[in-house]
Amino acid sequence: MPDKLVLKIRMLGGCSLTYGDKTIGDANYHLKKPWMLLAYLITFRSREVPVDELINLLYPGEQGKSPQGALKTLVYRVRAMLEELELPDNRELIQVTRGSYAWNAGLPIQIDTDLFELACQRVKTPWLSPEERLETCMAALAFYRSDFLAKAMGEGWVKRLAAYYHSLYVHLVQTTAGLLASQERWEDVIPICGRAIQIDGYEESFYFYLIRGLVRTGQTRQALERYKRMYSLFYTELGLTPPAEITELYQEISRAGSRNASRETEDLAAISRFLLREERLTGAFFCEMEVFTDIYNLEARSIARSGRNVNLAMISAFMRDGSTPPLRLLNSYMEKLGDCIQATLRRGDVVAQYSANQYLLLLPSPTPDKGQLALDRILSRFTEEYPRCPLLLRTSIRAVDAVLG
Repeated sequence: MPDKLVLKIRMLGGCSLTYGDKTIGDANYHLKKPWMLLAYLITFRSREVPVDELINLLYPGEQGKSPQGALKTLVYRVRAMLEELELPDNRELIQVTRGSYAWNAGLPIQIDTDLFELACQRVKTPWLSPEERLETCMAALAFYRSDFLAKAMGEGWVKRLAAYYHSLYVHLVQTTAGLLASQERWEDVIPICGRAIQIDGYEESFYFYLIRGLVRTGQTRQALERYKRMYSLFYTELGLTPPAEITELYQEISRAGSRNASRETEDLAAISRFLLREERLTGAFFCEMEVFTDIYNLEARSIARSGRNVNLAMISAFMRDGSTPPLRLLNSYMEKLGDCIQATLRRGDVVAQYSANQYLLLLPSPTPDKGQLALDRILSRFTEEYPRCPLLLRTSIRAVDAVLG
């Protein structure tokens, strides 16, 4: 049958129907219920859907003749929409039987969810060659514009199906990125994972492949920027630090940056002026946990030779009853606490956020008792500036042990 006679339906992302050169879609209509009814009948096209089931879906809590009449009117409006496609027998697309409605199963159709699912299943076929598997992956990715019926994500039945298709998509991106990485095709990994992050910004593997791809293609600055945004997202939204395999990428970014720097011919005086910008010379040095770890190890190695005393301190935030504060409260006050630390400590002090409710500090001071004085100044400043803060701040401090060798 010629391709132009097939009704093409897209449900990954928005809902749209195309026949020949005619297309209708939910992006062109502001009313939700007609598209909900249409999508439901198409999704469950293998059966007749009882009227009561549709009323519970579209008019929950309503009873009597009123919702039944509203449903009949809604079916009429959906049929009117479908007439815009100019299919033969438009009126037969939605069939009515006694006490139920159904999508016409005899109509030739092509649905992206079916094509996507079949492609994902074929990817797992063990006898495919790597080239065939990659070709199938790329074809499957083209179907997934966004999550299933993204505009109706609040509906229970949509959530369940969206979760299923989304899980297929995550595995598909991981498989595709892994195949491309094995061929060192990092320039192809970057757009695939960048788009995947737009769909799901909390999937760790997407960041792993994207950041590694940026590093391997020499885009060190972009890799570092992506890493920082990801690190901040995991802190502020989830209250978590990224997993070890992600944080290890920071070392790879640093090594790549060093190699790139060795090849640069820029004027060192200009670089020095950039590195020593005035705003970076005031207050404590804030850094990410990976940098803090490197500095800590350097200090531990140098203590034995220099005789300098350095203390490791922690400031933790809790609710007054000792429980962990909610993330929204933490995000607000931990930033304020960071500002107080920055303003109170000296240039030689190093600070990193260890978790959603904790800061780590490296304080050069003769004894832990002397370092505690600096912590007390931070707490006093914070209490003075935010007297109504519901958080309780606790501190601890100990000397950094020397490491020989």
